[in-house]
Amino acid sequence: ELYTTEKSFHRLLKLIHTRYMQPMISASQEPAPLVKESDIPVLFRHLPEMLQLSEKILHNNNNHKRLSSSSSFLSASSSTSSATFSLVRVGRIFQMLEQEMVVFLKYAVHYEAHSKLIRRACNNVVFLKIEQESLTRKDTNRMGISDYLIAPFQRVPRYCLLIKDLMKHTDRNDSQLAELDVALKMLTGLTVAMDHVQKIPR
Repeated sequence: ELYTTEKSFHRLLKLIHTRYMQPMISASQEPAPLVKESDIPVLFRHLPEMLQLSEKILHNNNNHKRLSSSSSFLSASSSTSSATFSLVRVGRIFQMLEQEMVVFLKYAVHYEAHSKLIRRACNNVVFLKIEQESLTRKDTNRMGISDYLIAPFQRVPRYCLLIKDLMKHTDRNDSQLAELDVALKMLTGLTVAMDHVQKIPR
């Protein structure tokens, strides 16, 4: 499920990058621009970083599956999907990417500090045209900017839930359990920090 949900998250980030960010950058560089150049970082400041992080999670997930495919240390599990996950050193992946995971906190700080500017930028004529087209297209799953703006706040808690579920199906003697525990503590701390940012009075 980690891989499947990460693919969905990555697909949303890629959609926003391709159908929103790039066209708005192009529009801001026209001789008579309909988009303020300053609106680009307001809307998409941490999008490239989150996209790169998601790609690394997917890449590492695939690499660990390939490296472990011939191993015999399948953890005791109640389902095939959990057994598949046990081939992937999920805890180790998140530990390796700990510093880069901070982008979620940076996104939360930026979003809360610039919420009014974000709402104003979303009323731009070019943006509204892009949004209307995206929400009516089947190939975008009718996802738009509102899905993107909330997704980072939902993604980190989802990582925590996925790791907790994986720990339930990991044998106590499996070395991965300690890795998962460290990753869970890190991600839980990140979730708490993001929640704290949202509660700071503006």
